[in-house]
Amino acid sequence: MGRNYHLDAGYITVPEANQIVLRMLRIVNQDDKSHYNKILEGAKKGQFGGKKYGKRMYQVIEDDIKQYAKKLLQKEQLQLFDIDIVTNLDNGLNVKLPIIDKSTAKKIKYYLTYIKSYQIISEEAFQTGQKNLQMRERMRELSLK
Repeated sequence: MGRNYHLDAGYITVPEANQIVLRMLRIVNQDDKSHYNKILEGAKKGQFGGKKYGKRMYQVIEDDIKQYAKKLLQKEQLQLFDIDIVTNLDNGLNVKLPIIDKSTAKKIKYYLTYIKSYQIISEEAFQTGQKNLQMRERMRELSLK
């Protein structure tokens, strides 16, 4: 950032906190203010260890912001992989599943491995996801013939 403020140890400004969140969430638009406003409102209420700095600025604890970004990332990843496990084979046969292309399948495999490594999903859910993905890939191959 352009200015150097003499903040308390472990604290950062709200604009710096916003940049950390944008980087951790891999948001391309670096001018995005959605998290800036959430962080600022939270800081005014004392969240993220927020407290006033000077007359108009707020400072927040850097580790709290990183934890906030990690939770947002986990929530985003869980929404991507909301896996519905079919308990009855008859129920599974009635469901019309969309076909997945190779590029999408490759990305899903990567993300499944990633969220398993962070223990967001269990080994069982990982294996089920892998099996479902393989089945969907085979469906694509069969539909091409």
